[in-house]
Amino acid sequence: MFFFSFTILIPELPDYITSLGGADYKGWTIGLFTIAAGMSRPISGKLADIIGRKPIMIFGGAVCIVMSFFYPLLNFVFGFLFLRFFHGLSTGFMPTGSVAYLADIIPANRRGEAMGLIGIMNNLGMMSGYAASSFILNQVGLTNMFYLSGLIASLSVFFVFTMQESLSNEQPLELRHFKLNADDIWDSRAKEPAMLMLLTVMMFGSIITLIPDYSVGLGIENKGLFISMMTVSTIVTRFFTSKLSDKKGRIFSCKIGTSFWVLAAILLMFRQVESFYLAAVFCGIASGINSPALFAWAVDVANGIRAGRAMATLFIALEAGITLGAICSASIYSNVFVNFTKVFLVIACTNIVALVYLFRGVKKNELKSLRT
Repeated sequence: MFFFSFTILIPELPDYITSLGGADYKGWTIGLFTIAAGMSRPISGKLADIIGRKPIMIFGGAVCIVMSFFYPLLNFVFGFLFLRFFHGLSTGFMPTGSVAYLADIIPANRRGEAMGLIGIMNNLGMMSGYAASSFILNQVGLTNMFYLSGLIASLSVFFVFTMQESLSNEQPLELRHFKLNADDIWDSRAKEPAMLMLLTVMMFGSIITLIPDYSVGLGIENKGLFISMMTVSTIVTRFFTSKLSDKKGRIFSCKIGTSFWVLAAILLMFRQVESFYLAAVFCGIASGINSPALFAWAVDVANGIRAGRAMATLFIALEAGITLGAICSASIYSNVFVNFTKVFLVIACTNIVALVYLFRGVKKNELKSLRT
């Protein structure tokens, strides 16, 4: 419900800001949202370890509710961009709190399965949000769709209220809790999965930025078809491989998932329709295997202590990787179709670096512990 609540808005925001006279600011509708999410991760991770998981999730959902009711009121360009920034705080809090909550309640031998399940729900929320956006707009109009977004977010908050707090010895919120130290921003225990996350999701950043243009260049009318195929492939993969990292280890799973990222990038280098569709399926397989393993890995190294900070570190790496992938790929592409070969050659190389890191960079004693 949380992911659905803000995803239904995304396809309509470029046209909306254009109607406000801000066509030159289209890129900031997602950019500001992502920047705010990344900036809020350290504080949400720290607070989740101090005041509890539920308050962090509730705050994230509440931000969605409040922003949805302000969109129709601040109907000018910079007012809209101001709201997009603060709306991004929601994804800086809710996912951090929910994954930390899972870390508390799920047995160690089923963490990969649990991360796969929450990933499936997130993907379903996002995919259905994208799919339903135009239909909802045509039925109720944009203003009412903003309100509907808030209503759905409020349902997600309702469910959080019904849950029992998983953190023991939570403390009341105090002003001093907002002071951040270096280890609140970057939890060194999660450096291995975070580094791998950063390298591999650059592929996803390039996809969400360039695939619409890539589709047009290939003569494919449905610009969202690649993402739809990838999402379905991700969900199906998670259903069948959610227990893989629990049985074979996090690193074993990441080697397989990262290999599929490499194959998908290579296929996209050829600029052919057939390889385009196959790459979408491979991207889904890669995401379906890698993501649950990386999150479970971060929970493993957190070992139940300061899990919120470990999750925040991983999410920071996620957002940094997507941003880097988007910026670098757009720069290389430069609106020239043949440059897609260069774009995905670079992306393939970053994932090959991740594979080398998996085979050679992970400490042997850590490898042994993660296998168990």
